[in-house]
Amino acid sequence: MSALGATAGTPPAESGRIVVATALPAPDDGLVRVSWPLTIWRLALDPEAHPWSARWRLRRPAPLAAVIAALLLLLLFALGGCSSAPLQSLRSSTAAPRPAQGLRCESVLISQEVQVPPEGELGDLRMTIDDVPPVLGKLRILVRRPRFAASLELSADRNPEFDKVLDVSPGAGQRSITIVLSRPPHARDGWPRRDCKACRLDVELTGLFGAREALDAFFARAMQEAAAIDGAYTSQAREPATRPGAALRDLAESMSAEARRCGVALDESLRSVQTALAQLDGARALLYGAEPDVPDAAGVLRTWEAAGATLKDAVAASAQAAGWPSSLRVGSAGRLRSAALHLDAAGQAAALPPDDRRIAARWIAVALAPDPTALGQRLSALPPIRDLGDAQARLEWVNPRAGSALPIPGLSRRSSLRIRDWSPPIRGKRCIGPGGAAPVRDPAEDASAVARLLGIDERRLRVARAADVTTAREALRHSTELLCEPPQPDVAALFQGLEEKELGPIAERLEEVLTAADLRRDHDEVARAILARTSQLLCKVFDAENVQQRVASVVGYKVFVEGGTRILDLVPQPLVCGNHLLTAREVRRRLRAAYRDALDKHAVKDRLCPVRAGKCPDEVAASVRKLFGLRRPELAAPAPSDSRRLDFPPPFGFSDGWVQKLDRCAQEACEALSNLRSEAPFGQFDGPVCPPREPGVERPQEVMLASPESPSSITLSSCDAHAGVRLTLRRLREAGTLVAIASSHPFRYGSENVTRQGRHPQLGRIYERVADLTDPDDVSRRADSVFEVALTPTVANQVFYFFSLRRRDY
Repeated sequence: MSALGATAGTPPAESGRIVVATALPAPDDGLVRVSWPLTIWRLALDPEAHPWSARWRLRRPAPLAAVIAALLLLLLFALGGCSSAPLQSLRSSTAAPRPAQGLRCESVLISQEVQVPPEGELGDLRMTIDDVPPVLGKLRILVRRPRFAASLELSADRNPEFDKVLDVSPGAGQRSITIVLSRPPHARDGWPRRDCKACRLDVELTGLFGAREALDAFFARAMQEAAAIDGAYTSQAREPATRPGAALRDLAESMSAEARRCGVALDESLRSVQTALAQLDGARALLYGAEPDVPDAAGVLRTWEAAGATLKDAVAASAQAAGWPSSLRVGSAGRLRSAALHLDAAGQAAALPPDDRRIAARWIAVALAPDPTALGQRLSALPPIRDLGDAQARLEWVNPRAGSALPIPGLSRRSSLRIRDWSPPIRGKRCIGPGGAAPVRDPAEDASAVARLLGIDERRLRVARAADVTTAREALRHSTELLCEPPQPDVAALFQGLEEKELGPIAERLEEVLTAADLRRDHDEVARAILARTSQLLCKVFDAENVQQRVASVVGYKVFVEGGTRILDLVPQPLVCGNHLLTAREVRRRLRAAYRDALDKHAVKDRLCPVRAGKCPDEVAASVRKLFGLRRPELAAPAPSDSRRLDFPPPFGFSDGWVQKLDRCAQEACEALSNLRSEAPFGQFDGPVCPPREPGVERPQEVMLASPESPSSITLSSCDAHAGVRLTLRRLREAGTLVAIASSHPFRYGSENVTRQGRHPQLGRIYERVADLTDPDDVSRRADSVFEVALTPTVANQVFYFFSLRRRDY
């Protein structure tokens, strides 16, 4: 109290607050403990509210009503369970007897005594029949009326009754049947003990027993037949259709007859299986018969699939267990893979015309040949190659990829064959002919037929004209693709007769041929043959011996070379003759050598200067200009040294021997030759000239005439026989005006044959001619005391003697 008084008497602070706390009544602090039963009751009625809450009230009457109803229901169940004891069920079982072996339509009797217990009330009697034999179709059950009153309960197709046959459809794998005899509704206590203490139940089972074993045996035999047919497809047997056999047909007939007794329809299924086998074997016999043809594969497939559609339930199970395929399509045929492949191939050719189908049948046999022996037999039956398309299609059959589409050769319209999951057995070289793997009847004969189609005769591809090069090249390309031994191009006709012609016609023909061949772009066998034949021709034409024969004269050179100066430019590669390279420089050298020899003989052959025995370079040069259309001082038209052209004509010039003879036998021609060289443009004169004489050395054609007592002589060495030589006679003062010219051999003086003979005391028998230096008709006067005479020796190195005379002796 003192404390409160102190507190009350203390004046409050100016900035503080006063808090007054009052205690609440006990029920208002939130929770009030109650008993556990009441807690459970509250939770049942309102589980959302706290059961100890001081303010707990029942807010909804529905939970209370539900709890009360549940309690009443439990009480009702408890009262009802104690009112009466439940009825019992008497169970018994027995095994059905085994029927006879084989497919049988028969009945089996099951008789069972049921011992009724001495105490207890029964609600029903249940008899279970175990090991019921499998049945095909419906199982028929006949339950005899027992000695006591009861109602029959059985899962049947209609309401079960005693002493009436009931149809039962057992489930798959069902091997037991339960028969229930129920207590009548108003039966007295002790049912059925009052009527019998050992009650007998009699049941008859009727059905088609042994069907599974019979069907398994049937389909096992059917699959044996099918496997035999498939093996016949694989081996490509030619035997006629004989399946299904008599054993399978008899088995099917007996099974159908027995099934009909039980009202089971097996006829359709068994007959469809036999029909499917017969059509499958018939298709094989048609495909591999004496006259092969494509069978109706679609019809066989439909028949087989229709047969599969008739197989149901137990029949289908037996068929499946035996491996009977539901379809003969590839991938679904099971063990009948070969037959399925044949039918698939035949189906691809079904839409072809009749003639094409017969051809396609032979190719199907080739594609499905099982081994090399069978393949050889099938190849021998193939038709001959009819055209190039046929030949090309056959090559596609060599080394194909598995499952690839193969064109069928020889058909009137394009069609292909695809063997699924199968690779045709043809492996080897992809060509037609001996050594090739292309499918043909006779390799050699068919190769010849293809060659004839390509225009090839006796393994030679003849090219007769330049216009035929393109056609020949196309034929050669096809032959290279088709034949194992492509023909060799025969281009001899293109070059026929050219070896005897001049370069102009040769160049014209070569230009036509080589332009058509286009050697710089195409390098096939035709081009190589033409190039080889061109090289062979030019090597022969430009052979040194042939050039000497063809260029025997200047006119011959003009005729031979004219129009062909660019012939070497036509050939795209150097000429190789034998083992040596024949260059344009070497060709020009050979022609120049022949031309120089022709120039040496030109004056004599064309009688340009008969008096001077052809030793007249000026006349020869004039003739060359006239022949080749050159203007003075031109002597030649040489080709550039770095080109492949030919000279027309080559540089002018004579051989060393010919010039040496000029120096000894026609000195005056030496000056003319020197003048030609000095006047000729650069490069147009190529040859020796007479060497200059040293001072004081006598020229070989000059003779000094002295006194009669001092005769002179001269030997015409290096001068040809019968070739005129002009000699210069220089008369000294003491010499006479008459000159006796003598020799031991005949000779010509000018145009006169000297035949007068005489004797000389020292020379013996001689031929002699006296020339009068004062007679201008007899001797040519060149200057004072200088005269010129023309002598023609008859032998080489003939010696002439000159005697000065003061008088005539004749």
